[in-house]
Amino acid sequence: MKGCVTRVRSDDLTLDQIYRNMHELDASDAEYHRIVTIPTVALGTLRKELISTLGAKRAKGLLLRYGWHCGVADGLKMQSLAWDDPREMVAAGPRMHTLHGYLESRLVVNEVDFIHQVLHVEGHWHNSYEAQGHLNVIGKSDQPVCWTMVGYASGYLSTILGKKVIAKETKCLAMGDDECYCVCRTIDEWNGEVDSELTYYEDYSVVEELDHAFAKLTIERNNLNKAYQIQQNLMKELLREHHLSSIANTFYDMTQLPIYIGDPNMEVLAASGLSTKQQVAIRDAFHIHQKRQHRTQVSIDSVTGAFEIRVGDGVCLLTPLYANRKVIGYCSIFFERVMPQEVDKLILEQVATTCSLYLLNERSRFVTEQRIRGDFLNDILSKRLTEEEIGTRAYYLDFQLIPPYFVVGIHPVFENMAPDEEFQFFDDVIKNVSTFLQDNHINALTGRKADNIVVLVSETEQLATEMQKREFCERLLKRCRMRTWPSALRVGVSSTAHAIQEVQELYEECLSALKVSNADDNIQFFDLLGVEGILFQNLHATEKFVDRLLGDLIAVDKDKNMELMKTLFYYLNHGCNVYRTARAMNFSISGLRYRLQRIQEILKCDINKPYVGNQLYCALLSMISLGKLDVCIVSDEF
Repeated sequence: MKGCVTRVRSDDLTLDQIYRNMHELDASDAEYHRIVTIPTVALGTLRKELISTLGAKRAKGLLLRYGWHCGVADGLKMQSLAWDDPREMVAAGPRMHTLHGYLESRLVVNEVDFIHQVLHVEGHWHNSYEAQGHLNVIGKSDQPVCWTMVGYASGYLSTILGKKVIAKETKCLAMGDDECYCVCRTIDEWNGEVDSELTYYEDYSVVEELDHAFAKLTIERNNLNKAYQIQQNLMKELLREHHLSSIANTFYDMTQLPIYIGDPNMEVLAASGLSTKQQVAIRDAFHIHQKRQHRTQVSIDSVTGAFEIRVGDGVCLLTPLYANRKVIGYCSIFFERVMPQEVDKLILEQVATTCSLYLLNERSRFVTEQRIRGDFLNDILSKRLTEEEIGTRAYYLDFQLIPPYFVVGIHPVFENMAPDEEFQFFDDVIKNVSTFLQDNHINALTGRKADNIVVLVSETEQLATEMQKREFCERLLKRCRMRTWPSALRVGVSSTAHAIQEVQELYEECLSALKVSNADDNIQFFDLLGVEGILFQNLHATEKFVDRLLGDLIAVDKDKNMELMKTLFYYLNHGCNVYRTARAMNFSISGLRYRLQRIQEILKCDINKPYVGNQLYCALLSMISLGKLDVCIVSDEF
């Protein structure tokens, strides 16, 4: 303190009083006490400009620190005055608020201990220029906006107490409250409640901030330019109708990032920069992640953005590929011993978009081509085309008319499958069948007729024998079961024909073989059916034939485990020889004779007559093939 100054009280404090007391200070300090008035409209405009330029958070920090320095300056002025009671300096703060035109303040709590440096001050703020200005130029806020006033209170109280005090606005006119309300405490007394506010009081350089922002913008610009160049080159590959592997290789050459593109089961479609071992590891890691998601009842198909999975010492960044709102595959980038950055996600999205377009284009092309080939096959089966028309269309569809031919029919046995799922099932199976035929360079046509998938195959040396055809069908079924569906598949194979006009008959034969296929033997050949195969070309007629000949015996024998039916079969199968039949059945002669007599009484016919016996034997073979009679056929050598 300087010289003899008049002691004052806070309620006597006016600007004139301050100036009179300041005149007693050294002349060299006069500039320090100079005060400049600024219109509140200009301050409101300044606030708006700061928020627009720096953002709300940085503008808040700037105004808080500005208010802090104003408060520190007034605090120093108040300390230069002589006070009867030091606590009067706390009450002088609101008076200074009013004198500066900031607002009208009224204290409701004024507890201060200068010795122990403890302070608790609360007060009402009326007519805040800052809140009103914010409402005028920006509008209503969801947070308190009297940042300059809060900074002023914090700086003023910290100066006079000698310990850092933080003011917090709990109500604000700009939030829709009736008035503003402020609570002030030391940092210790806040107990961590204002820790998030402390960063706003830290000094920072606007120039450094702008330099940092410019550096970030430069990085983002370079990232966008890099992503744009990648997208441009990948689109060129797409427009040139290059294969998916060409897209993967182009991406790897540009980025040196290993890439893996897989189908919905993550079976590889294309890859670049990865060894076979790494490809297997990525696929296995995906399956493990898929099972984990299933256990947590989260469908991986519901994932719409990039996600990460661990692959050994590396990380695989994946994103789904979509077409028609369905996941048709996954695109992934592999990072070995490093972590992916945000720009990598952007790049992945770019290549994923290209892959999705490629797969969608291929799918559309396949569906169109398959529809045309399926229609062609149906026209052949329906005999709607002349030989010349068949030759012309086969040429344009790249189907070689090379005899002999055989037909394979695939029939699904559905289990509680919705209609839309059935449609998707047939679509997937036809696609898998066509891909299998193409991969194995087999000359064939594929289509759908009723509830069967029909394949017309041009027989080659590799498909000439029954064993070769069975192996072919087993491999074909394995490809069809790549996706888990609630259905079983059964296959019927026709005989061969040398004329394309005979394909309809081959299709009928394949249906006959399908009718006798079952869970135990799901691949049936028409050539192995014998005479019952001819009967099965009309299943309804066959069932009527069986019922007419054996209906009465079936009705009587149902409750006896079909013992009479089995006896009749063994008897006819052993040439109507009683002794050989008894030996084959391990049955007594007298007991067998009794059963045979009973059978003839029920059927009302002589089963020993050749014509009658042959009829009955064909009916019994039909029942066995249909799975309605279970017997063990034992050869009898003599």
